[in-house]
Amino acid sequence: MKSKTLKKILKVFLTLQWAKELPRQGFIALGFKRNEADSVAAHSWSTAMLVYLLATELKKQGERIDVDKAVKMALFHDMAETIVGDVGTFVKGMARGAFSEIEKEGLEYLVKDLPSNKEIVDLVEEYMKRKTLEARICKVADNLDALAQAKGVPAAKSGLKYFKEVYHITKVPWHKTAVEMIIKDEIEPERSWQKKGKIVNRL
Repeated sequence: MKSKTLKKILKVFLTLQWAKELPRQGFIALGFKRNEADSVAAHSWSTAMLVYLLATELKKQGERIDVDKAVKMALFHDMAETIVGDVGTFVKGMARGAFSEIEKEGLEYLVKDLPSNKEIVDLVEEYMKRKTLEARICKVADNLDALAQAKGVPAAKSGLKYFKEVYHITKVPWHKTAVEMIIKDEIEPERSWQKKGKIVNRL
């Protein structure tokens, strides 16, 4: 790899480090303390993980979905916030789409020197339009990740109803089922390894 290209890539990489410390403002508005709200980076990672799991299963079931494309979309979907900051969903709604152009401009500025800049910008634009299955699955994962974060904080319980109001955006039939399963505590994180006698000391 040429030194000039490597330098451009590392510049974006170092800028993205800021996302690790950037709290998601929608949670602050719901009453979260700073240590209860996740960061933009944490959200993007767990969203991408869920997208991979969902998209892979859908592909096995015969759906025409590009798993690689969907995962990239999830990784990039909030990338612009490293430059323009995070604005809560409720505020974006009040602004009636005014932040879309600001975020697009921020993203284009951030990736302008990358060899893959067009792919990144195009994927985020596709995500925002919600017309492809990849974009809709990414939005489902985005929503479920936010719900999982909110579910664990008592102060946010009153805001859980929001997560029941986004099905019309994704048009994914099992989205509502997933939300209700999480809200009703029908599933819990895997913890069986913590039970007495199950932990193996490998040190």
